[in-house]
Parts: sequence; C-alpha cells; structure tokens
Amino acid sequence: MIPSTASDRLSFKQRLKAHCVAVIQQRMDTASAAMQQAQEAANSEDKSSAGDKYETSRAMNQIERDNAAYQLSVAIQDMNLLQTIDADHLYTQADNGAVIQSSDALYFIATGLGVITFVDIKVVVLSPKAPLSTALRGKVKGDSLTLNGKTIGITDVF
Repeated sequence: MIPSTASDRLSFKQRLKAHCVAVIQQRMDTASAAMQQAQEAANSEDKSSAGDKYETSRAMNQIERDNAAYQLSVAIQDMNLLQTIDADHLYTQADNGAVIQSSDALYFIATGLGVITFVDIKVVVLSPKAPLSTALRGKVKGDSLTLNGKTIGITDVF
C-alpha cells in the first residue's frame, strides 16, 4: 500500500532508501567473501608435479577473484550513488530521489538495483542515468510518456 500522507510518504521513502542500502551492503559483503575465498584457494593450492594443472587452477582462482572484485567495485559505486540521494524531501516532479507511481509500476530513481521487493511492493530502483530515468525526469502527476512503444501514465510523484 502506497502511503497517502506527506509524513507517511517521507517515512516510506526513507525506509526504501535504507532497504536499498541493505541490499547493496549484502552485495558488497558477498563479493568481499568471494574475493577472500578465491584468494585463499589460490594461496592453498599445492604445486604438483603436473605443472599445467597447478597453473590452470591458479588462473581459475584469479579469474574468480577478479570477477568478485569487479562486483565489489560496482556495488561500491552503487552505494556511493545511493548516499547522494535525498530521501528527506518530497518531490512534485520526477528527479533523483523521487518515487514515481505509474499505472503499472513503482519507480525509485536512486541507483541501478533493478526490481526489488520492499514491504510486499515491487519497486523498480533505477539508476539516474538509465533511459527510463531520463525519460521520467521532470514529469509530474498526470503526465505520461512513451518509451519503447509502451505508454506510462504517472499517477503520483513524491
């Protein structure tokens, strides 16, 4: 249920941002653990007489570590972007930090998390640079836009 009073909307948005922080923190923790695990696996690899097997195993561990490092880097960037979002302000037009309710979805322009579930509501958390965010920016309640042949009617912004 989308809140209707200003104070409830503000609280909803603050809790939504906190939930997004928790999601990103979980991603950061998972990536850090994967990096550590890959590094430990590489360090504990015994050098065998079959040198190719040893080198292949070390290379695979390095690839896993690099992938986890990349995921951690992306999560840190997402967290930094999210920290710049003002969840203590109610908006009348779509902008960074705004929650936009449409006829078919609830959007939060904050960072690129995609679809998350928050208090049993599916929320599309968009990067401010996403094409949909760009198309939504400046729109107000009652406006509509067409993106990729689909019309989106904005029923509320806060």
